Amino acid sequence: MKKYIVLGLLSALTITGCEDFLEIDPQDSLTTTAFYTNAADAVAAVNAAYDGVQHLNYYGFNYPIILNIAGGDAIKGGFGAGDRPAYLELETFDITPQNLRIQEFYAMAWGGVNRANQVLDNVSQMEISGDFTESLQTRILGEATFLRALHYYNLVLAFDGMPIYTSVPEINSEVLPRSTTEETWQFIISDFADAATMLPDSYDVANTGRATKGAANAMLARIFALKGEWDKVDTYADLVLNSPVGYDLAPTFAENFDDRGNNNSESLFEIQYTLSNTSLDIWNSSGDWNSNFLATYSAPQVGGAGWSFMSPTQNLVDAFDEGDIRLGETVYRPGDAYGDGVFDPNNGDHFANAGLYGHKKLTGLVFDGSAENGFNYNYKIIRFAEVLLLKAEAQNELNGPTATAFNPLNRIRERASLDPVNAINNPGITQEELRDIILHERRVEFAMEGLFFYDAIYRGRGVEFFGARGYSPGDEIFPIPPSEIAQTGWSQN
Repeated sequence: MKKYIVLGLLSALTITGCEDFLEIDPQDSLTTTAFYTNAADAVAAVNAAYDGVQHLNYYGFNYPIILNIAGGDAIKGGFGAGDRPAYLELETFDITPQNLRIQEFYAMAWGGVNRANQVLDNVSQMEISGDFTESLQTRILGEATFLRALHYYNLVLAFDGMPIYTSVPEINSEVLPRSTTEETWQFIISDFADAATMLPDSYDVANTGRATKGAANAMLARIFALKGEWDKVDTYADLVLNSPVGYDLAPTFAENFDDRGNNNSESLFEIQYTLSNTSLDIWNSSGDWNSNFLATYSAPQVGGAGWSFMSPTQNLVDAFDEGDIRLGETVYRPGDAYGDGVFDPNNGDHFANAGLYGHKKLTGLVFDGSAENGFNYNYKIIRFAEVLLLKAEAQNELNGPTATAFNPLNRIRERASLDPVNAINNPGITQEELRDIILHERRVEFAMEGLFFYDAIYRGRGVEFFGARGYSPGDEIFPIPPSEIAQTGWSQN
């Protein structure tokens, strides 16, 4: 079968109105002779690969909302039920193949794969000369490999086994069949492992924010936890814990979610954002995507600060233990300090649609309209706090409730002003009880960060946490866009 690879691999979808598409022509015309000639070209190419994850339809807005609604941390919010209604399907797991938000995410992830493969195809063929050194080539290839793995990681979680493209396909290339779930996971694991061998531990200031060895190892620890391979989780967590970089928890939880926390000691990999200085037309392809718009559009509507997409649920608020300071840094509750006053959900034009609570992480409060320019708050994909909890979880699964499991867990709890978990405070604690405590700790530590949905699913507890909302096993696999099915002949999920 021949086809034009349009939706998935060689196009991007951007919004021109609340529900409209703009197709971008295939971007496969760059050649080694036309562009890839020196170090600056190679760096520019990999920078373009990073740029794709910033987009509004990916991590810039759409993908975190998908994950947080599915995971029960958030309701849709927005300006009424008709504002991006496709998100409502995620609240009840009644997700149709026509879901526009899922289609956007699918296209952006495949666009990211394509960008990474552009780099891998061309930079690998460049001649080592002048300032284009072998070490720079290796690093750039490692960055592109890391990014490709990240996109495939998102794709396999959402859509199950995907075809494995290790290079940019020709326009009329033959369709590859979908690989199995395990084949796709093994490809992702191989990419992250390869990236770890090619990437440096850290960078100079001018290159802050690029993928590192620690980021690749941390992602491997997360993946092996999803797969239940605890010895490997333990190994890769240790590589991060013992890294010469000296990763550590930020002094306060809150500073991870504004510009104070950009590329801080807790950051393993984050999406870089800068502050725009101009009024933006973000709804079309000429918009400036360098600012973080999740910060604006998930902020409360009260006072005109934001649009209240991804508003916290009562279920999330109830998950926090009494005295946990993270609740106040994650959620605006009625009466909380808010701007020059207090948060009052009854004082907004659309408060009923947004619920009783406001999203706080990453949400700068600007009431003069300038928030339309976005914020310079980076979006953390994986934090050192997660590595500590993965270490605790691995040790509990391998050895039961011992100090080697308690200690990394309690580093997280201490910052949250909670009592430590140990044999004195928890006499007779069992492996199963500690397992529950660690999963709960992941829920509240990473609330509204898009992790809990797959945390629960892959640990076999999806029905327990999401069944009341209509979840059944398999609902975590979203439908592939129908236009892609029509072009490829793949079976629908």
